[in-house]
Amino acid sequence: MHADYVIMHKRLYILLVGLLMVSASYVMAGSRDTLHTTFVVNSDFVPMHVVQISVGGGLNSLMPKFSNEVNNLLPIDDKTPVSFGSSVSGGPQFQATYTYYFHKYVGFTAGVGFSMYNGSLYGTFNDRDSLIDYENLYNGKPMSYYLNSNYRELKEHNQLYMVTVPVGITGRISITDPIQLRGTIGIGMSVVAGSHYRAEGELETTADYPDYKLHFDSDLPQHGFTNSYLGGYNGKIESAFPLNMYVFGDFGMHYQFTKRLGLYAGIYFDYTCFSSIRPKTNDVGRRPELVKFDYQTRQFTYSGMFNSKFVDAINPLSVGIKVGLTITFLDPIKCNCEDW
Repeated sequence: MHADYVIMHKRLYILLVGLLMVSASYVMAGSRDTLHTTFVVNSDFVPMHVVQISVGGGLNSLMPKFSNEVNNLLPIDDKTPVSFGSSVSGGPQFQATYTYYFHKYVGFTAGVGFSMYNGSLYGTFNDRDSLIDYENLYNGKPMSYYLNSNYRELKEHNQLYMVTVPVGITGRISITDPIQLRGTIGIGMSVVAGSHYRAEGELETTADYPDYKLHFDSDLPQHGFTNSYLGGYNGKIESAFPLNMYVFGDFGMHYQFTKRLGLYAGIYFDYTCFSSIRPKTNDVGRRPELVKFDYQTRQFTYSGMFNSKFVDAINPLSVGIKVGLTITFLDPIKCNCEDW
């Protein structure tokens, strides 16, 4: 049994070495015969058309710009400091591009793609609001009070779906005939195609009436003061500007394994910086509270952090790796080439 095992591994080793030698000879032969990564006829460059279908993925963040309201947050108790922030996550990218190489080293690129951004907002804090109580009157007059909304281990998972239209300039440098370094930089337009958020955490609401030295604990749900779990709240990001601009770039290596087909692998980044995604505001130009109590239904309405007063804008950022299949065509008008 052991001898057969050794013989099997020797045969496998010989097979792998043989495949490596054949592959190396094929690449060398391709280099001698020219795989036409930059096709030249009588020393004149022939324009090329390249279609690339790629898929990628990596780290991304919604890069929220927090409002000044975050500076007014208080600790929920003497032992727990205020925490409020965002974290990165992962997401995929799909893209189809067309590149017209009008020069041996330079081309124009345009395409269409789809990106999914994921991110999380989290916090443990007290959001204290000064309000007027019109429900409970004192001597026939409404009373002013402080509403304390204590969020404990609040975490909100967010997803943003974007349809992208990139436009850029592509450069390339040959290492050998079948292998090139390629890079593209440019700007693009993105459209918010959809979004989703899901909340987790605990909310405790209490109230203080300083003028009357009254305090309401979280055991009075009939007055809107309760201790509840925020899990299960779902919604979408209400964007005021669904059309946005972003900058992008990718850099990688391209291998032409036949005259028409090639493989690209590289890294990429996308950043929405020119016009950020801004949440909607109400009629008076303000965004709502994170949680609002409806006295009619005696229920809380959770608006989502990106729709609340805590966020002014969203600037999605994505960095990752991508691989793609390329299909190359020579310009039929400017090239009377045989065997292509």
